[in-house]
Amino acid sequence: MDNSIDNNTCNIKENPFFLPYGTPYGAVPYDRIALEHFVPAVKEAIRLENEIIDKICSNSESATFDNTIAALEFSGVKLSEIVGAFNALVNARSYDEILAVEEEIELLYTAHRNNVSLNAVLFERVKSIYHGDRSGLDKVQCRLLDETYKGFVRSGANLEGEEREEYRKLTEQLATLSIRFQENSIKDTDAFTLHITDMQELEGLPADVVDAARNNAVENGKKGWLFTLHRPSYLPFITFCRNRELRRQMFMAYNTIGAKGNSFDNREIVKHTVNARLRLARLLGYNTYADYVLAGRMAQNTDAVYSMLGKLTWSYLPVARRELDEIKELAAQCEGDGFEFKPWDFAFYSERLKEKKYNLSDEETRPYFELNQCIYGMFYVATRLYGLTFKQNHDVPTFNPDVKVWEVYDYDGKYLALLYCDFFARKGKHAGAWMDSITPQYVDRDGVNHRPHITLSTNYRKPMPDKPSLLNFDELNTLMHEFGHCLHGILSNVKYPSQCSPNVLWDFVEMPSQIMENFASEECVLNHFAFHHITGENMPAEMLESIKAARNFNVGYQCVRQVGLGLTDQAWHNIQEPFEGDVVEYEHLATAALRVMRPESGTAITPQFGHIMSGGYAAGYYSYKWAEMLDADAYSLFKENGVLDMKIAQSFRDNILSQGDSEHPMELYLRFRGHKPQIEPLLQRDGIPTICPHL
Repeated sequence: MDNSIDNNTCNIKENPFFLPYGTPYGAVPYDRIALEHFVPAVKEAIRLENEIIDKICSNSESATFDNTIAALEFSGVKLSEIVGAFNALVNARSYDEILAVEEEIELLYTAHRNNVSLNAVLFERVKSIYHGDRSGLDKVQCRLLDETYKGFVRSGANLEGEEREEYRKLTEQLATLSIRFQENSIKDTDAFTLHITDMQELEGLPADVVDAARNNAVENGKKGWLFTLHRPSYLPFITFCRNRELRRQMFMAYNTIGAKGNSFDNREIVKHTVNARLRLARLLGYNTYADYVLAGRMAQNTDAVYSMLGKLTWSYLPVARRELDEIKELAAQCEGDGFEFKPWDFAFYSERLKEKKYNLSDEETRPYFELNQCIYGMFYVATRLYGLTFKQNHDVPTFNPDVKVWEVYDYDGKYLALLYCDFFARKGKHAGAWMDSITPQYVDRDGVNHRPHITLSTNYRKPMPDKPSLLNFDELNTLMHEFGHCLHGILSNVKYPSQCSPNVLWDFVEMPSQIMENFASEECVLNHFAFHHITGENMPAEMLESIKAARNFNVGYQCVRQVGLGLTDQAWHNIQEPFEGDVVEYEHLATAALRVMRPESGTAITPQFGHIMSGGYAAGYYSYKWAEMLDADAYSLFKENGVLDMKIAQSFRDNILSQGDSEHPMELYLRFRGHKPQIEPLLQRDGIPTICPHL
């Protein structure tokens, strides 16, 4: 990938996006694409889509599904591909030049989507079909028609005059705020380092963590060891470092990302964002932004969300408090009288307690979870369940040198997808883990099934010359989770681009990913890849048993934490008046009822909560717990029939994974499971008394 940039607009005829790719499976030719190519390509793709839309609007024939809905559906395929290619790049490595281009593209794209949704002539054609005779349409077409019409209405098509212009301004403002929030989070994360020169201060840290910190110091021209707020550095430090003061420094730096009062502070951006969202919701006839969002989700309204979060709180909060008391008791035994337990002690003593209770620690299990073996393990599950095979392709151009690409084939040898995997943390890369699509799956009007190109991204520790990348069990779970999203995309088999997996309702999208996490602790799966990376020996049976026994360790605390994030999200998006208060205080107030530990002054999640401020989960973060309920209920069917049962897997593929948004997710779920989702399997899996009624 050539990162040079030229202010001169390149000739569109020479733009790689509009030349034959000549790559395996039509993969984006990242080796020939420079940063300067993206904006002209986006502009040209917009122009081409506008040409199609103009033809739709000027068509003298009466509006039909084929000449309006289907034509509109396929009009933006090229634009989607270019934006998807750019998103993969910017997520993998953000720097100032890329961020500047990102903002320009985001504003171009937002303005274009507004022009489409606010096109009065186009909307009249869509509306006439929506209210017309549907006798000639099948179920999938009716679903697309309904969603297209609702999409127009929810994007301001019914607004007029000044309200239309205000809608435009608000959406453009929100696009800019999202980019600024994301940029600040990345830069504030990168800005902090902990430089250690005294080896005694490293006591307790695993050898591979120390080695990685030494390499990091060398790369930055320093002596000693350099730790960062990136998860492969931060998490083991906060978990194993015996120096309490250094743990405090790392904890405070991490938990004040976006709230330090420096040039990367996000608190004012948060205020502007939630206020703009409130105004947008009011323009569209909703009382709150949460009302606006949830009208298009499985949950449908805030009552359903608060009901679920309330039931989870009722069930898990007492467990969480007992878990914390047990950790505090161990800390007091170790530290002596007068010890005041603080948040930066939690991970450290939680790990000590897990070692004591289950004779299990992350550092004992890591040698059995070498990354390449874990990749084999996730592929093994896909092969056993769905008959898929994976073949690495070294000739596909990638958006970063770390990226590896696999071709994916079905049980009959038919090509299904390209899977781009970007596993390692690096400066400028977005935090966390995610799946995305560079190109979607769809069947074009000539009957050609375009197969998807999918990305899987994590932030694992990069291997060193003499040491491979070793995962802990949580990181293995993350790998399986994101691979579940990838399978959803890989196995998509729909006709229309907007209906392809995983373009489903937000509170359904996490179910296929979370169901994959279950396989990470199944003995029949671990026995096929959990080998010691040096000796090649199988994971000992007692370690397997400890992993299974420890699965519910701190389950109450983790659930309450997720509920707290969901309540924080709802608190921001249920405001009914513009917010002008203190962002940190408001967050603390929103979660006070389920608090198990007093938050430290100045710490908060909101200023770095990219999921809800820049990542599409606004008013929808509850969906992780909603989907966890779905996944536990769905996985109970696998458990009943043998977790690797191909018949159940085929039903899951046929009724869930391949269907995308071609039907309402509740219909798909009912067809697979035979009943509406129940909360009891989740409580049972987590070892919580079953005291709540069905949701």
